[in-house]
Amino acid sequence: MSRQRHGRREWRLRSTLAGLLFFTSLITFVLVGSAILSVRIPRLEDDARHLVSHEARAFAAREDLLLSALEDRLNVLASALPQLSPGGITTVLNQAAGTGQVFRALYVLDPQGRIESVGLPPVLRLRRDELLGRDLSATELVQLGVHRQQLLWGDEHRSALSGELSLGVVLPLPQQRLLLAEVPLRYLLDDLSNTQAEGLRSNTSPVDVWVINGAGEVLVDSAPGLGERRLQLQDWPLLQQLRAGQVPTEPGLLAHEGRDLHVALQRSHLINWVYAARTPAGLANKGIRAAVLSLLAAFGGTLLVGLLLAPFWASGLVRALRAIVLQAHRVAEGHLTGRWPRGRVLEFNRLSADLQTMSERLRDREDKRLIIFNTAPVPMVVTDLAQGGLILEINDACERQLGYPREQMIGQRGSSLGLWRDPEVRDRLLSLAQTHLEGAQLETEMVCADGRLLLCRVNVRQVALGPQRLTVWALEDITEHRQAEQALQSLNQRLEVRVAQRTEALQQSNAELAQTVEHLTSTRSELVRAEKMAALGSLVAGVAHELNTPLGNSLMAVTTFRDELRQFRDGLAQGLRRSALEGLLESAEQATRISSRNLERAAELVTSFKQVAADQTSSQRRRFDLREVIDEIVLTLKPSFARQPYRIEVQVPTGLVLDSYPGPLGQVLTNLITNAITHGFDGRDHGRVLILAEANPSGDSVLLRVEDDGHGIPPGLIERIFDPFVTTRMGRGGTGLGLNIAYNVTANVLGGDLQVSSAPSEGSCFRLRLPWQAPTPAKAEREGMPAQAVPAPDGEQPRSTAA
Repeated sequence: MSRQRHGRREWRLRSTLAGLLFFTSLITFVLVGSAILSVRIPRLEDDARHLVSHEARAFAAREDLLLSALEDRLNVLASALPQLSPGGITTVLNQAAGTGQVFRALYVLDPQGRIESVGLPPVLRLRRDELLGRDLSATELVQLGVHRQQLLWGDEHRSALSGELSLGVVLPLPQQRLLLAEVPLRYLLDDLSNTQAEGLRSNTSPVDVWVINGAGEVLVDSAPGLGERRLQLQDWPLLQQLRAGQVPTEPGLLAHEGRDLHVALQRSHLINWVYAARTPAGLANKGIRAAVLSLLAAFGGTLLVGLLLAPFWASGLVRALRAIVLQAHRVAEGHLTGRWPRGRVLEFNRLSADLQTMSERLRDREDKRLIIFNTAPVPMVVTDLAQGGLILEINDACERQLGYPREQMIGQRGSSLGLWRDPEVRDRLLSLAQTHLEGAQLETEMVCADGRLLLCRVNVRQVALGPQRLTVWALEDITEHRQAEQALQSLNQRLEVRVAQRTEALQQSNAELAQTVEHLTSTRSELVRAEKMAALGSLVAGVAHELNTPLGNSLMAVTTFRDELRQFRDGLAQGLRRSALEGLLESAEQATRISSRNLERAAELVTSFKQVAADQTSSQRRRFDLREVIDEIVLTLKPSFARQPYRIEVQVPTGLVLDSYPGPLGQVLTNLITNAITHGFDGRDHGRVLILAEANPSGDSVLLRVEDDGHGIPPGLIERIFDPFVTTRMGRGGTGLGLNIAYNVTANVLGGDLQVSSAPSEGSCFRLRLPWQAPTPAKAEREGMPAQAVPAPDGEQPRSTAA
């Protein structure tokens, strides 16, 4: 059955298949011999040549990609090594070596070419010690790496680990060091074997590959049996042609081991290697041999099969294929939904499944394209250049910006809608887009549906989709942008005038501010000095009050003894009696004991006060035991709080000897203790201040803590607790300078640091870290604390003498 269409006769598939099968049987019977000789064999030979050419290019690209991946891994490794310690470098190199399949060994070489770090797979790590320190400077690859300072590959590198021929790569590291990696040729051989296995699985002729080095020697062969043979191909004309810079366009023939081979060459872009893909030629070719045998076998049976089975085969094939063609026709008309038929022919079922998958993907792709196109924020229009700029599609942003409905614009031309105020701009954009593949851009005014003019930046680009030449227009509204630019230019002009007017006022303000800063600096210094004197005055008052009791007791004992002595003298006129003399002696002993004990107490207070006062007024530097200084400070402070229910406890071991400034240290401790009693125990009927000290485990300083169990510091205040004039008792006797002075003295004079931690209702803890030896007197004087240095004996450093 046939019909006439488009000037030529078309046959139905069933008739066509039956006729083709029958006539093929006849033609095969007559021409099978000539077909083998004149058609099939040359075609298979040509296919073999194309196959080796394709495989050579594919393998070269694959191997270059493989080597590039190795380069990327080594570049990442080289960038990470400079930040690592020697032990970290060895760990990272061992991890990079892995099992040794990719990298047999990784070395870090010092500037003299000696191995300073090595990474090995687990089975070879016992040899690490024998490799460390080995000199590889005589290796050609190492010499080239030192000279060129870039990543280099070496195809004749002998492994420092085993002496075997390996693929070497060297990278420069900072400080004239090198990273050397050894890749076993077995790694490439495995890849070649995989390539050969893929060829066998695809039922194509097996393609073997040689890897040829710069000397023309075959390094790696995908076919088994190369062993220790080093095949030399440097005299092969095709290889010489490639080395001369002439790229061979066709594969060549090579006689090898008594048979001809089709060989195609491809040079590596990364290393001085040539990849040679080869397959047997002539009857040794699997495809040619199979074709000859198949044709001979089919010689007698083809005719019979064609006569008997052609009609039945054609009928069965047509039935299933007709349903697939019908559904494909519906999809081509735009009906992307529907069930695709299935039958008993596996290939037809696969075709039907693939066509169904293709239609679903086309539908998904179309939906995604429309979603992306319509949700793009930039107005876009697609036109067909072949149809004179007919509008094919617009997005939602274009519909909103121009005011035209989608149905009104699609199928029209921009000129007929009057979109262009100046049509010459459109022609100029089209001309530029034809000569510039990246597109063209101009600014012009567009006319909206309501007659408004929009200043737009129009970007246009031409693309080809099959036979269609489409033009994509992007319209960016820059009307407000240009208006803003004009307003900004006008504003800049006005600002220049205002800046000129305010410059003079600013200069005058700067002069006034400089005077104010100088006045504030002077005021702050005076406040600091007043704070120190106030603290010393409070200390004097407390000590004076404390001295009053022992001195009063001593005075009372002496006065009492004087009265008894006068009575004894008056009694002498009546005669000396033994009882009177014993009473006088007992009174004298009691008065002496009371006076001695109280005067010793007064002397102790005076001595401590003299030392503390001398330290705080002179800021003299000297060697001192930390426990003794703290005891003196606490002793002078206790009288100030003798009548308050607060305790000061000291848990400081003796033997912590410092070369520092006891006066500033006393000032810091006084401020911290006073701060705890004044603020931490405000309104409480009990409280404890605990002073602890110990040698820092690092051995360079002493850790001193002042803890209290008071109210604690509010969270909003703890970040600013050391700032000047920060206090919760402003106007009630608080200046806000106590902790600021303590912080500055600790940091600038004592050379340590002061930190605080606190929580509401859980007390506060101030931690001081004090170096064994304070900074030099010059630095203390620069920080505003005049010091009279008393240096330690020559060669002696302050240190802890505690056990």
